[in-house]
Amino acid sequence: MSKTPYFTNKDLHLFELPQIFTASSIWLELAMERQLATFDLFVRTMPPHRNFLLMGGTTEIIQGILNWHYTKAEIKYLLKHNIITPKFSKYLQNFRFTGDVYALSEGTVFFPGEPIVRITAPIIEANVLTMFLINAVTSNTIFLSKVIRGVLAAKDKKFLASASLRAQSNESAFKFGRAVYLAGGYGANMIPAFCRKYRLSFYDPSRKTYHALIKSFPTEIAAMRQAATVFPNTMDFMVDTYNFNKGLKNAIQVAVELKKTGNTIKGITIDSGDLYRRSVQARKMLNAAGLLDVTITAASNLDEWKIDRLIKKGAPIDKFMALTEMITAKDAPSLEAVYKLAEMQVGNKLIPKAKLALGKISYPGKKQVFRVYQNGVMQHDIIGLEHENLGQPLLKKMIKHGKLISALPTLDEIRNYILTQRQALPVKLYNIKKYYIYPVIVGRAIKKLMKQVVNKKT
Repeated sequence: MSKTPYFTNKDLHLFELPQIFTASSIWLELAMERQLATFDLFVRTMPPHRNFLLMGGTTEIIQGILNWHYTKAEIKYLLKHNIITPKFSKYLQNFRFTGDVYALSEGTVFFPGEPIVRITAPIIEANVLTMFLINAVTSNTIFLSKVIRGVLAAKDKKFLASASLRAQSNESAFKFGRAVYLAGGYGANMIPAFCRKYRLSFYDPSRKTYHALIKSFPTEIAAMRQAATVFPNTMDFMVDTYNFNKGLKNAIQVAVELKKTGNTIKGITIDSGDLYRRSVQARKMLNAAGLLDVTITAASNLDEWKIDRLIKKGAPIDKFMALTEMITAKDAPSLEAVYKLAEMQVGNKLIPKAKLALGKISYPGKKQVFRVYQNGVMQHDIIGLEHENLGQPLLKKMIKHGKLISALPTLDEIRNYILTQRQALPVKLYNIKKYYIYPVIVGRAIKKLMKQVVNKKT
């Protein structure tokens, strides 16, 4: 057992509901373990204030499935607490995933009800992945779908967000930072561990004289002068540690002094007060001092709505730094992702499976999501059966018989892909203030299968 109090990958394989292991034991005891089953992972409802979602977690899911196994200690623990049967404990000793996985490419625009991951495998193999799949898609999709709103609101200005400040855990900090990069944003205070992990260079390497640094010197202006000598040409001064007006004047005075020696500063950051008024004042004073290239960054608990208002008012802000509101996805911190059995194969017979409970319906069959475009713009989606040809298929085959069939994309490839997804969005879906329902149609073949299930069960 790990001595650290924090969750690690070593805990992942037991991070599951006991009934999942119990069901798998029952199937094994009844000799059902080789029966092929198809499961769909999908999101039931659209979270508040969202017009679309971005698929997050595909890379995590594929890598996790390929590496899934159980250690002797894990198996012993399950058996000791009577969560599995002795026969199932032997089965787990050589566990490896042998099935097929279809999934949306990471960063794909999608909507509730659409299968985003489809797994066909021996029923036990598909079943034991339940919690992992739901968790991976939930966290990553929440972050990506929140961050993209900030990026869209900022328009041609730079959207910055921290990968660490005010995150709810170290894992969420990493996932959020990754989402910021993928969605087209940039990392302000991007922690070195993140850049090292993903082999990314630091964006625009400016160094901030943040509040603690300024307060550690006898005066604000002394802190600014000393910082600029240690890191010439790259300093960004926070100007509201004590008094905004005085801080702005101090920053300008130091910047003018530096120009005379061939040195300069990168910018200033406004972290409080009326950001519109203060940015207008700062830009006017910076320009008057000949500091036209000094940028203005705005912070102060920004979200997409605040950024949108500042953009529409014409605030002379070059970079928007969003922290708490974004990393906690405060307006929509939950996502109802579910993983449901859609089909079983008994011998050569395919048996469609569906959930019929009111408000929690799941559709049967091996499904595909088809997207219809007009002049490169999304028009509607159709949920059909995999063999149909109803538009551009979105689910891609990524694992075949337990083997990865194509290399996973790099972060930059996903980032570029998301840009193409943005370009295909209907303009009205960009609106962060109004809710629009994008058409998702359930195909005739799916409805026919559903009728078969209903007739058989009633």
